[in-house]
Amino acid sequence: MAVLLEVRHRIKPITNTAFDLFVDFYADTVVPATERHGIDLIGAWKMTGGEMGWDISLQRYESMAHAEECLASLAQDQALWSAVEKLRGEIEIEEVTKFTQSVSYGTEARLEAALSASPDQPRQYMLAVLQTATGGLLPAIDAIGGLVDTMDSAGALQLVTAYASRIGRSGELTDLWIMPHGASGMLDYRAGDPLKDIIGPLRKHAPEESITFLNPLPYSKLQ
Repeated sequence: MAVLLEVRHRIKPITNTAFDLFVDFYADTVVPATERHGIDLIGAWKMTGGEMGWDISLQRYESMAHAEECLASLAQDQALWSAVEKLRGEIEIEEVTKFTQSVSYGTEARLEAALSASPDQPRQYMLAVLQTATGGLLPAIDAIGGLVDTMDSAGALQLVTAYASRIGRSGELTDLWIMPHGASGMLDYRAGDPLKDIIGPLRKHAPEESITFLNPLPYSKLQ
């Protein structure tokens, strides 16, 4: 299974001007640097919900050894880091990274299908982060596998990838979904619980969950 590095940045001041400056810099400077050092940047998004000013990106590696090799090479790129320091004189950038491992229902086939698609316009994405109880990670993975199949058959959501924290918060599980019909349907209140037979048992193993909406940035392979 692939190793994924999740990278989040918070850009300050929290203005569109500052965020645009960061996006332009990333497209023109950081993305070419990742390519030079063999890093597979599969997706990058602006986050909507919660604290403002955040982006998130995902890098894919064959193994931890491969990740360490690529990142060590990137760390020696003096031109990149000189440019980063110059940018820091204009905006503040907070960075949070997390190494993760893809899980069984987040298959390479699903990820490749999402990467190979050519949508007419950027798709709406949703990031669901679940915190599992002690000993609940594997049962939660089994339960969500059933949820993925249900969502696929209904055409409601399309799973892109899923991963569990490897270095970071223990028991954290993250699902990345495409929302074919956008976010509007998720914002409406509807009485009843059509997924109670899946979500009910899941909550015994993953009692906490947060959801954030994601919009692809121009340099994201996942559009």
